[in-house]
Amino acid sequence: MELATFDTLTAAAALRKAGIEEAHAAAIVQTVRSAVTEGVSTKADVAEVKADVGELKAEVKADIAEVRSEIAEVKADIAQLQTETKADIAELRAETKADIAELRAETKADIAELRAETKADIAELRTETKADIGEVKADISQLKGDLSALASRVTAIQWVLGLQFALLLAMAAKMFGIVGGGTP
Repeated sequence: MELATFDTLTAAAALRKAGIEEAHAAAIVQTVRSAVTEGVSTKADVAEVKADVGELKAEVKADIAEVRSEIAEVKADIAQLQTETKADIAELRAETKADIAELRAETKADIAELRAETKADIAELRTETKADIGEVKADISQLKGDLSALASRVTAIQWVLGLQFALLLAMAAKMFGIVGGGTP
């Protein structure tokens, strides 16, 4: 790209012809020249920018390759962790199943032991209850015998009291002369 040229002498002469003082015309021309020439890139500037862009592209490509490599490493780590986790889960499942089986066996044994103890306790209670019932029956039988003896005594006492009462009545009748319906 060609650098734009600006004829400062022609521009200054045109401004003086228009009635602007030479000092002012020179200042205006210099300002316009700076505006036109500043910021214009040369071929060298463009080549330098292209070189910088090329370097940046190479750096970005290298960075992308590095990131891809890191991503591959992370994927490999994740795959390894998944494999390890699956193995750990399988191991925990096996341990849990074994623990459950052991607990079931222990629980069944405990239940069987409790059943046997309960049956033994029930048998013992039955035996004790039968013995207690036998004792109660014996006590009842003895009480029946005692009541029968008491009933016999009561009957005997009633006979004795009846006879004594009859004797008392007979004595009273003799005393008061009531016997035979006559007067004393």
